[in-house]
Amino acid sequence: MKKKSLLLTSATLLLALGSLSACATTKKSVVVWVGSESVEYYREKASEFKKANPDFGLKISIVGADAGSAGGQMVSDNTACGDIVTIASDNIGKLSQLSYIAPIIDEETIKQVEDDNPASFVKAMENILGNDEKYHYTFGVPYISQALFLYYDTRYVTDEEAKTFEGLEQAAARYDSEHNVKGTKSYTVTGSDGFNFSFSILAGRMEDNKFSSSLRLYEGSKARDCYAQDNDQVAVIKWMQRSVKATNGGLLESDSPWATNIENHKALSVIGGAWHYKSFKDAVTENGETHMGCMPIPTFTLTAEDVEDINDVVYPNDPDLPEDLRGVTDEAPEAGTVFAGGSFVDCKVFVINMATMDGDVDKYYQLCKLLRYFSSKDIQKGSFIEALNVPAFDNSQAFIEEVKDEVDNTAYLMAKAQTGMNSHGIPQPFTTGALNAAYYSKGGPGYYLNAITNKGGAGAEVDGPKGIREILWRMEYLWKNSKAATETIYPGTYPAATTLSN
Repeated sequence: MKKKSLLLTSATLLLALGSLSACATTKKSVVVWVGSESVEYYREKASEFKKANPDFGLKISIVGADAGSAGGQMVSDNTACGDIVTIASDNIGKLSQLSYIAPIIDEETIKQVEDDNPASFVKAMENILGNDEKYHYTFGVPYISQALFLYYDTRYVTDEEAKTFEGLEQAAARYDSEHNVKGTKSYTVTGSDGFNFSFSILAGRMEDNKFSSSLRLYEGSKARDCYAQDNDQVAVIKWMQRSVKATNGGLLESDSPWATNIENHKALSVIGGAWHYKSFKDAVTENGETHMGCMPIPTFTLTAEDVEDINDVVYPNDPDLPEDLRGVTDEAPEAGTVFAGGSFVDCKVFVINMATMDGDVDKYYQLCKLLRYFSSKDIQKGSFIEALNVPAFDNSQAFIEEVKDEVDNTAYLMAKAQTGMNSHGIPQPFTTGALNAAYYSKGGPGYYLNAITNKGGAGAEVDGPKGIREILWRMEYLWKNSKAATETIYPGTYPAATTLSN
């Protein structure tokens, strides 16, 4: 396993990339990794770029790659990766701290990032270099947005029913009645990991058509500023427990792939992303006709059962709680409170591979020029029309409406649903590899699944709100400490007092 890492302070970075401006480019080519579905489009645009910029001294090679695994490939051997690599934005923390990707210090590129993108995306591009916590840099350039939304089979679910989980369940019950079967599920998920469960973890209240989530997850990029034990989180899990137990409720675990369950009508909808577009389209196409509908993740309304035994509580004055929560009263949600599913709203980004720089500043600034072109609004717009990559730039919803007649209607519906989730989520706040692993890889998603499927320790049933809070406390402990709590504390107050520390 080979790695090439430059652990630089800001001073040595500027020395390496600033004082060698007379250095000539030694390598006459640049390799750009893009998603496999986008290769032909970016090859065409690379050719147009070269014609318009005859002074660009590098041959451009476009290579298809999996953005989901590119971050791992960079960690394994960044010398074997492209000069410009497409990664998911949540990899920026890990790769920048390891100094595997170069910070963007070109002012024109930074200005484009800041001018063109939503503030949440701009913030997600920033992190420290190596261990130098005094200086924050921009490390990526957004060009594709990503979020979860709902796909549904329009043969069995109406557009109105798809707006609420109650409506989906009604559609599944009707399917059972009309087809003389029992147990058709109203929705399914593509996985039980921390990303695909974000529709529930990040669910928030809908009040006056405005979405707000009470979850605190690495607030302000602080490792210990997390809180997930509030009354809303407990009520959402109680709703989820009821949903997955219902005859026509949700399907979280299955022996069959999610697309097979859609195709065989075991479930009528799925919570997925744009990367599931083709699989869902294939599953609902019959005799050449596609029956695809797309909506933002639906709302759900709490019932008396969902709020049973949840009481008003006061947060303890505990030093391990975020300071602004200590002593605050948390009112119990009432039956009839409306929530909407949430999502991580992220982006795919272009980054510069530090391993290919070799102190070649001329090449670095040429790569920045190419980054600006490939991530420009015009190129993003064409990428949607040609390759169905949903744009990342601010207010892309207006553009999608403008070109609705230029793309397949299902592609338009998909993009409209995804951009409709922009105000229903947050970018993944994993500014370090450790935080990413703490959220995804230390067992937290398993705790959450246990809470939803009503399994406590050793398979015991979860004991109402108190048992739910214990599971949430243990999940939160993982987020903060990157390790499981070994103490057998069963919280005795509402909410649970998180008194353990590192």
